[in-house]
Amino acid sequence: MAAPMFAFLLGLTWLVLTPVCVWLLFGRGHRSLLRVTGALTLAALQAATMVVGFNQEAARTPARTVAVRAPHSDAGRPADVRPSTGAAAAPSPVPTGSPACESRVLNPAAVRLSFQGRALHGLTVYWPASPAQCDTATVAVHQAGHRLRIWVQEGASVPRAGHHEGAAHNVPVRVEQGTASLSLRLSPVTRHHRRYVAINGQTGDKIPLRSRVS
Repeated sequence: MAAPMFAFLLGLTWLVLTPVCVWLLFGRGHRSLLRVTGALTLAALQAATMVVGFNQEAARTPARTVAVRAPHSDAGRPADVRPSTGAAAAPSPVPTGSPACESRVLNPAAVRLSFQGRALHGLTVYWPASPAQCDTATVAVHQAGHRLRIWVQEGASVPRAGHHEGAAHNVPVRVEQGTASLSLRLSPVTRHHRRYVAINGQTGDKIPLRSRVS
């Protein structure tokens, strides 16, 4: 109750003394001592008003509480566990990258034959690429007259085509515009026939031939 009462009295003092001090400062015929007294009285009132204002502001500001952790509070905590700071833990990085390669037997969509003069010396096999496309594929080719039986399997395993004939070769795979392909050089050079027929060694179906290149 003391602070409100003091503020009330200070306001009443302002109300009473302000006209008197103004009269002493600016009245005619007053001596210098009276003018100085009026100025000092106004300065004292102003200083008292500032002190009261500071005290009221400090009373309205809540005291800040500083939390102090007791030394024994962490005694039972494991050494590798730290108190939470309130911030969310950073999420673990999610592994990224292409899916793992899965070995599978392929059904070629087309075959392109390469010739050197009149002799067949290589071929290129095409099939639709998959999201888990392998970087290599194993291919085996067997010629019987004008028939070329072809077995293809993604990965480095021997094609699961039963008792396929011919040596198996592991070659790199190329992918362009959603189409995967591999190229194989035939050795020894295969004799040229008027018309070759490519056969899927897995199903026995014919494989379409693309235009020949020399």
